[in-house]
This record gives sequence, structure tokens and C-alpha cells, in this order.
Amino acid sequence: MQQERRTQTTPASAAHFLPATVHAIVNPVAGSGRPARAWPSIRQRLEQLGLRVDELHTAEPGAATYLARHLVQNGVRELLVVGGDGTLNEVVNGCLDQDGHPLGPVTLTIVPCGTGRDFPRLFGITRPEQAVDLLRWGETCRVDVGFLQFRDPAGLPRSRFFVNMADIGLGAETAAWVSHSTKQLGGFLAYLVGAMRTILRHRAATLSITVDGRHVFEGPALMVAIANGRFHAGGMRIAPMASVTDGQLEVFVLRNVSRLELLGSLLPAVYRGAHVGHPAVEHWSGRTVRVEAAEPIRVEMDGEPVGTTDIEARAVPRALTLRVPQGTCPSSG
Repeated sequence: MQQERRTQTTPASAAHFLPATVHAIVNPVAGSGRPARAWPSIRQRLEQLGLRVDELHTAEPGAATYLARHLVQNGVRELLVVGGDGTLNEVVNGCLDQDGHPLGPVTLTIVPCGTGRDFPRLFGITRPEQAVDLLRWGETCRVDVGFLQFRDPAGLPRSRFFVNMADIGLGAETAAWVSHSTKQLGGFLAYLVGAMRTILRHRAATLSITVDGRHVFEGPALMVAIANGRFHAGGMRIAPMASVTDGQLEVFVLRNVSRLELLGSLLPAVYRGAHVGHPAVEHWSGRTVRVEAAEPIRVEMDGEPVGTTDIEARAVPRALTLRVPQGTCPSSG
């Protein structure tokens, strides 16, 4: 059994215990190499607090899933994720079984070093160095994840968990372009440039959407977003009402509109969350979602392309334990 060490807290902080050793999964290529610049000083600060830090680096896509599963199954209880939303996605898929149950009582601390950093933004976690205070003073928060069934590039059925958002169409095409092109610009600029470029090329597709068993939409659409979290694509407020503790997914459909309206009206509005209520935007909440298309349409989750439609999604309540700043865990009531 690992030796436990009690952290020092202020009177206003909730005392918690940390193991003598924390493990870190580091994606060295996240955010155009941001971990290489930010992580060494964070590790040094943690070691100065008396913690032993064991780190493992990912070498290829999917490696973080394997590493996380191995660590959790071998008793690791405190895990740092040094990377972006895509790295976090892989780690979460290594921490859960196929039904969404944790493989062990592991707590994740996010060290945000990716391009978008949209999921930790929910809790005000925007800088890598915040990880030190999270381990010292943070509180734990049980949050929902999403589960998505889709088709891989070869057309075979696949499934994965997502922490923040899954979408098809315009958003997925933007994510695919950003992941191969402009990540060196940083989250906001990378996704803004990608969105503008994709808007000029993307065309609507005919979709059929069912939420909680009720058929809600049939017709041409440019995009469908299935949100667990609020932010997307480097700070867009796609789902401003979303909560990661309510056991629900927020579903948004963007109907077919002109490129002029997209660029001049809707794209600026979505950064403020002001697109909600626009005549071209429809919204539903539910625990299960199904989207069908006559032809395969690209799908992404947590900023990374994964495959194509048709898709089925469901909320998995309280599947994940995160370390977050005091007072930022949303109420599930």
C-alpha cells in the first residue's frame, strides 16, 4: 500500500490526502510542444513540496489510454494529465470500463497544455502551473462523461467516451484541419482560422436526429454538436447552459444557412453564447442521442477526428473524478 501524506491547507480549504507519489502522463507533442516548455518547472515545484513524480510520455496516438489503464489497474490513485483535451480523452478511456465504471478510484488533475483546453476551462483551469495549487488546495469533483458509438475510417463500428463534446459536420471538419495545420497559432486563432476556412467549403447534409427516443429533426444541417461541457474549439460557448454534473447532454443543430450569415453573424455570436435562440439553431437536452445520415459524415470528439456517422451517444453520470479549484464543482441538484 502506498504511504499517504497529508497536504497542508489553509483553514478555509478542505483537507485531503495525497499519495507520496503522483504519476503523470505527458503528451510531448500536445499544443505544438507546450508540455516541453511548461511541465519541467511544474514537476520541480511538486518535488519541492516533497512529492515524488513518476512520468510517462506518450509516443503515438492511443498510448495515453494504454498507460492510464496500466497505471490504474496497478493501484495508482493520483494521475496528472499533461496535454490537451485529446490527451485527456485518451486517459479517460483508459480509466473506465466499457460500461463507464471506473477501473479504480483514481483522481485526475489536468495540466492544460493543448490547443483548445476547452474542458478544463469549465473550472477556470487555463494555465499549466495551476496544477500545483490543485494538488495542494483543490477539491474533488465527480463529473459526467459521454459515450459515443460511431464508424471508424474503415466503416467498422467503434465506441469511445468523450469528456467535453462530440460533433459532426462543420465542427468535425474544422477539428480535422486544425489537427493537421495550424495548432502553432494557439487555441483561439487556430480554431477561428480553421472555422472560417471550413465555412467556405462545407456543405449541408440531410440528417435525422432522435433525442431520448423522440424524433426531433429531419432535414439539411451544417453541424450537430453533442455537448457535455460548455466550451468548444478554443473558447466557443457552444452550449452555455451545459452542466457536467446533471446527467444530460445538450444537443445543438445548425440548419443550412448562407456562408455570409455564418461568417458575419453566427461565428462571432458563438464565442459569446449568443447563437442560442437564432432561427437557424435548434437545441434539445437528453440522456441519449442518435444521428443518422444518408452518407457518412465526419465525426470528432474532444478536438480529434475519430470516424463518421451514424452515431449514438449517451450520458454517463458521475463517471470521472477530477481535482478542481475550491468552489468550482457544479451542483448536481
